[in-house]
Amino acid sequence: MATPLTVNGNVLLTASEAPSPDASGTKYIYISSTETISKSRKEDLAAKGVTITEYLGNNTYLCRYVPSDLEPIRQLGVQASVYPRHVKTTTALKEAVQAGEQGDSTPRKYKVDVVLHKGENNVNDVVTQITTKTGLTPDDIDVKHNIIRLDVDADTISKLEEVDAVKTIEKVVPKKFFNNTARNDMGFGAVEPPHTTYTGKDQIVVIADTGFDEGRKEDCHPAFTNRVVDLVSVGRKRSGKTNDYDGHGTHVAGSVLGSHTSVKMGGAIKGTAPEALMVMQSLLDTRGGLDVGANLWDLFQPPYGKEYDEPFNQHKARIATNSWGPGWIGQQIGYDSDANALDAFVWKNQDHVILFAAGNDGMELSATNAHIGSTSGAANCISVGATYSSRTAKGFKYDPDGRPGKPDKVAEFSSRGPTTDGLIKPDVVAPGVPILSACSRDPAITEAARQRGGPTEDELWMFLAGTSMATPLVAGCCAVLREALWAVGVSTSSAALIKALLVNGADDLGLPRSHQGFGRVNIKNSLLSVEGRRSGSGDFVDVGFPSGSTIEEGSDWSHTIPAETLSRPGTLKVTLAYPDRQGANLQNNLTLEVKIKPQSGEATTKRGDEGFEAENNVEKVSWGLSGQEQSATITVKAERIARLESQAFAVVWAVV
Repeated sequence: MATPLTVNGNVLLTASEAPSPDASGTKYIYISSTETISKSRKEDLAAKGVTITEYLGNNTYLCRYVPSDLEPIRQLGVQASVYPRHVKTTTALKEAVQAGEQGDSTPRKYKVDVVLHKGENNVNDVVTQITTKTGLTPDDIDVKHNIIRLDVDADTISKLEEVDAVKTIEKVVPKKFFNNTARNDMGFGAVEPPHTTYTGKDQIVVIADTGFDEGRKEDCHPAFTNRVVDLVSVGRKRSGKTNDYDGHGTHVAGSVLGSHTSVKMGGAIKGTAPEALMVMQSLLDTRGGLDVGANLWDLFQPPYGKEYDEPFNQHKARIATNSWGPGWIGQQIGYDSDANALDAFVWKNQDHVILFAAGNDGMELSATNAHIGSTSGAANCISVGATYSSRTAKGFKYDPDGRPGKPDKVAEFSSRGPTTDGLIKPDVVAPGVPILSACSRDPAITEAARQRGGPTEDELWMFLAGTSMATPLVAGCCAVLREALWAVGVSTSSAALIKALLVNGADDLGLPRSHQGFGRVNIKNSLLSVEGRRSGSGDFVDVGFPSGSTIEEGSDWSHTIPAETLSRPGTLKVTLAYPDRQGANLQNNLTLEVKIKPQSGEATTKRGDEGFEAENNVEKVSWGLSGQEQSATITVKAERIARLESQAFAVVWAVV
């Protein structure tokens, strides 16, 4: 029996629903077919005035369509109906309202985000419609691009559903931080020349977190001397303060780029990119909470920069690490406006690498047996889970008398995937238990706070555990990979290429994908694909970035790896990664195939999506070599491109 198609958790198609007689009163419809809707059929639909805005799954598309007559569309052999009101409010919000209204005569208020359909550019007009229908005033409404945030009761939610421009109404979930010898565990100890030259030098990493040290670029924690580019107050705009009175942000920063020594704590202590540069976006508000804004586009844009807008042009950062996300609400969160904003930003700015911690909800009961959602479930982010490190510990805390940790074991608290729409998450895992890093020198950091992750004898350093700690270590690896690409003449690389390099080098821990993603990051193996361009042991392509030469629906791309690369026994690893348009389901579906031709006998083909339960924008093939292979041909096929456009992608390979 086919899985029912859902939108915002609601079943879209039901047997009791009759086809819509027409589309009067709305500009939004969905079309579907029992067969794949081809590129030529999409062109026919476009000629009838249909603009595809999102792929919903099961050969079904959400579309913008101004005429009211649906017959011209149906004559093309597809089904067409209006986008129904009942799917606009997420099931999570409906359940919260139902629970909140029981036995309570006073209407409860709910903070919600109203997401508009793609193409609704006149937000002021939509706000006017909302105020007219609901009785709210413009002062009650916070508008950020295509997202409208407001406090409403159950009756107002019903009225919001009547506004045609509204696509989704979702509950706002407060954000929290995910903190609950890492370099060696990630392959740095095994890196040999010339790899030792890679320290992330001159790579700018944006860290959105609590804040930094005492809130100064100069006279700061000695692990960051001369490498703090900017401190930006996001949560305390009025005062402009960026000091870290919590300690989380400084610790995270140290894992990315800290570099100093501590005699009391064992000597040199370094992050994974000890010569990188930092921009800190301080998210702490005056109440100790997190303020990330209603639309994450506004968080990502300033440090990334705009060439046409000088105030935004000061950083040009290309890596952003985020160790926070929504708190656990008793169920897995689906694809929300935050995930949508992230995917949209990377689709628009395809060289921006955005990392998110997978979350620390792995020990929570979940009806789906999974936890990852929202930003850490976005297709275009690098979602990072946590393993143990080799450091001695008891539970999740450092203990010098404890047992050495097992880096091949995923921490119990690390949130599991897949996402509600089946994406493989986390993408990778990295050490997160327990991690020694920089301690904020802010006066609010007490001795008890310093010792909360395990005993430390140096007030400049402390232990913490969580996917919050694993994620910045991987962010530093991204900086190292970008620097290595610079060294081989690639000055501009896509985020998809960085993700593909990470995934291709990752060590499979023999665990389910839902626990480990594609494995634990191994920077030595990831660098093989970059350095292999010179030695012949590996290589990479970044198709469509920045050249613009991309792949269209129904076409394919191939590359043959010669026998000399395959001449020694080992494992051939090939990874495909690509950015996807924003949407709850994968919009564009590319697939990876590797055909191995032996010196005698028949060729054998292996697909990158073998064993997958759903489409994924990362695919990987691993193939044990005997050293007798004649060639290996990599083929990328564009199975579906939702809109009438083309798709960029990256492929990397290496023999390890």
